[in-house]
Amino acid sequence: MAVAPPGQSSLVHSLATLLRNNGDVVLDGSSTLTLPACTLQQLTRLFEQYLLSRSQQHGFLALPSHPADTSSLLQLQFLFDVLQKTLSLKLIHPPGVRLESVVKIFPFKSLKCLELKRIPAHLLEGLRGVYSQLEVFICSKSLHSLEELLSLCGGDLSSALTWLELHTLNFSYNSIICLDQSLSLLNILKSLDLSHNKIQECGEFLKPLSELEHLNLGYNCLQRAPTLGPSARAKLHTLILRNNELETINGVEQLSSLQHLDLAYNLLLEHAQLAPLSLLHGLTSLNLEGNPLRFYTLF
Repeated sequence: MAVAPPGQSSLVHSLATLLRNNGDVVLDGSSTLTLPACTLQQLTRLFEQYLLSRSQQHGFLALPSHPADTSSLLQLQFLFDVLQKTLSLKLIHPPGVRLESVVKIFPFKSLKCLELKRIPAHLLEGLRGVYSQLEVFICSKSLHSLEELLSLCGGDLSSALTWLELHTLNFSYNSIICLDQSLSLLNILKSLDLSHNKIQECGEFLKPLSELEHLNLGYNCLQRAPTLGPSARAKLHTLILRNNELETINGVEQLSSLQHLDLAYNLLLEHAQLAPLSLLHGLTSLNLEGNPLRFYTLF
């Protein structure tokens, strides 16, 4: 039976040793498994070459050992088994180095939390197999649009249906300019962070998010407050709009359950522009720092 090259055997051995000693915290979800993209690329090549054919990349696989199996192959089988059961994964790629080949996540059958950093959406394959079970999805320094991952499932280029379990989405620190219809696939989303992007307006795209409780749109280019649907207007308790270009906050008065509102570093000039705040009876914290108001008070 073929044996993996020495460099790859060393990778398999060191990772297998690490997970044998600490794998319990990965398997119970209390810790996140963090892998460089290049490491996962090497592992998936080994899995494909020694353990399974490309037609067997869907569904949980039990791989029995064989007396003739080498130590390296047994370690590879162990790794594949652990990855199949891993609940939380973070994939990273270093700055200044271009990622040019696909990153496949097909070994991860049980994911509930996925984080991507500097992984171009079109190079991610396998999201279609786990999207419906993900509860938390984080992606930074990777995107130009929401639909790249939410609708097209990255490099899978296959239309997603509803994200059945996703309650937390954090796509901060990307290059997103506008929202799109893919948000309508997030029926149970409770927390949305799109801060540190280049969003100029939200339009009607946030309206389908009926369960939304936390919304962070800070550090964008918004000139007006976002518009939410009736259900979310009654449920939203935190709204962060700091470091935008707001000249008015009309519309926030409809957020009847709002408790925390951050309007710091916008372009609010007149005290009359703060009138909607008088209708937010449940508000417990308000940040108006950095606005060109003469006084930071309503009275």
